[in-house]
Amino acid sequence: MLPNNLAGVIVLYHPDRSTIANIESYIYSLSHLYVIDNSENSDHTLVGDICELSDTISYHPFGTNNGIATALNRGCFLALQDGYHWLLTMDQDSHFDKDDFFKSIFNHTYTNTAIITASYNSVYLNMRPSEFPLFNEVAFVITSGNVLNLRIWELTGRFIDKLFIDEVDNEFCIRAVNHGFKILASKQVYLLHRLGDGFPAKHLFTGKKITLVKHSPVRVYYTIRNNLYLWRKFLFSNFDFVLNRVKNILYLVGKILLYFPNKKEYFRYIFMALRDSIKGKYGKFGN
Repeated sequence: MLPNNLAGVIVLYHPDRSTIANIESYIYSLSHLYVIDNSENSDHTLVGDICELSDTISYHPFGTNNGIATALNRGCFLALQDGYHWLLTMDQDSHFDKDDFFKSIFNHTYTNTAIITASYNSVYLNMRPSEFPLFNEVAFVITSGNVLNLRIWELTGRFIDKLFIDEVDNEFCIRAVNHGFKILASKQVYLLHRLGDGFPAKHLFTGKKITLVKHSPVRVYYTIRNNLYLWRKFLFSNFDFVLNRVKNILYLVGKILLYFPNKKEYFRYIFMALRDSIKGKYGKFGN
């Protein structure tokens, strides 16, 4: 991989000004950055400030929320059209603490590698050593901080648009692994990423103060619905992954039951997710 072969895509959805600093943490390591905007009503002042960061930035608004999968696919198409081989995929609320990750990936040849990721933690499912001293081979990773091999994206198929948001990254990773491609995760934690809104609670058994991550009820809807889709799809081809996601869903439901306010609202969305999964209804919630 060479610096002139690496572009990037960031997906916006009603961003705030912290997005500017986040982009500044990686824009100078890229040859081009595609800004895909899912906002229904874009903040033109903020967008202008983002575009002024570098003449290597191009802005592509949808004018509506088409979901993370469609936005990522748009970035991949644009990068391929412009001749890039690799694409950094970023969320608007993620940033790098330094540029060491990019220094570690350039000037190497990555055979049969679908994704090289900048880690946001040090633990992954089925983690094992790789041929590269600074990276482990892992089963799946989150979207943000991934350097995606566009040839493999073309070969294995695009991100699944109908999932809209949540599990889009995991579905692509498992599909790539099932095709025999590798996913490499840095042994160093370079990416700072916000997984959700934290809220204080008391541990049920110890009484100690804890901080739990909370998403909105509609985000929980997508999590449940899309996990059910993945369980059916990968049950026989990647049982370890399915078991991991079952455990995560059980943990989520237990956390809602024990700690969340507005439990009725959350379980109403969970039941809608179950209903829509049975009916095969996907895409944006409410459509």
